[in-house]
Amino acid sequence: MQVNYQTESDIRPNKYLIENILNGYCDIVINDKIKKVNETYIDDEGEEVTTSKYTFNSYRVTTPYRDTLEEELANKEGYNLWLSFVVNQATEEKAKEVRAKRDELLNETDWTQMSDTALSEEKQEQYRVYRQALRDIPEQEGFPFDVVFPTL
Repeated sequence: MQVNYQTESDIRPNKYLIENILNGYCDIVINDKIKKVNETYIDDEGEEVTTSKYTFNSYRVTTPYRDTLEEELANKEGYNLWLSFVVNQATEEKAKEVRAKRDELLNETDWTQMSDTALSEEKQEQYRVYRQALRDIPEQEGFPFDVVFPTL
């Protein structure tokens, strides 16, 4: 699955697209949280110019093609089912990615908590606090898409 968060476009995106129908499969692109944003700036001649763009989240998933797919997506209930599916799948994938990075950082600092380490008690405590912050990452409010990794 491909996910693009806070994608921008000058053209209002469709809520969904069915693309690349080939060998019984297709790509479904689902766009969510579409918002029009107006920006005002001063151009080279000192004139105030307002432009519009759209921001949105975009999900692309490959799935078996069927003739009823267009109908499913055009129906509000069907669209919401697909949206829920792709958001859940994207969330799970991103959570796995973040946890893997977190686990790697924990593994790299395991040695700091051994009883025979040469670190001072103060430095060992700093690592303990850092490691606890790493373990708490899944509790962050924006997890898994808006995560702040702690620094030592």
